[in-house]
Amino acid sequence: MRLTLGRINCSQILWFICFLMSFLNWPMTLAVEFTFDLADGAEDCFYEEIRRNITAYLEFQVSAGGQLDVDVTLKDPQGRVIYEQQKATFDSHQFVAETTGIYTACFSNKFSTFSHKFVYIDFQVGDEPALPGVDDHATVLTQMETSSQAIHKSLNDILDAQTHHRLIEAQGRKRAEELNERVMLWSCMETAAMLFIGIGQILVLRNFFSDHKPSQSRYTRL
Repeated sequence: MRLTLGRINCSQILWFICFLMSFLNWPMTLAVEFTFDLADGAEDCFYEEIRRNITAYLEFQVSAGGQLDVDVTLKDPQGRVIYEQQKATFDSHQFVAETTGIYTACFSNKFSTFSHKFVYIDFQVGDEPALPGVDDHATVLTQMETSSQAIHKSLNDILDAQTHHRLIEAQGRKRAEELNERVMLWSCMETAAMLFIGIGQILVLRNFFSDHKPSQSRYTRL
């Protein structure tokens, strides 16, 4: 019984070592994806180190705030502008790094004095790594490997679709909340006006039907 357990543990350890070695040899891609709050009159910059001849992809979208616009500037390590957009709602840009260094992506809201923005960023550096054991050989793929590639691609498409749908949902929810606030404010104003008019009408009608006693001097003259 002890010998069997020892064999099982050794096989598990060997399997884990093989998996770890294949994971370390698996080429990785750098990617960052998040949403941040850009204050009014402010500018936020993000930095990413990219090596030469590496493909990078930048995508952004303003999900809420003001007119849903923002200024975007992408600079290389020498400070040269390689991509620029003014008052854009969403866009994407793919480029190949000409030099190794730190690239800067800046988002500016300086033209706005009172409205802050919520900006979504997707910054990917490098190609997507291949599936281990599927794309690392030059022979003809089996049906199982082909199915694995198709499933992998479909899952990536689903993730992208979910991200964009979440952005659209957040944008719609923000607009609905703003509309709800305006409707509530207008409803309160209308309710106050109706109460004021109703009270005024009651006072006027009360004056019309109130009993006015004739003065004593009038009866004396008669």
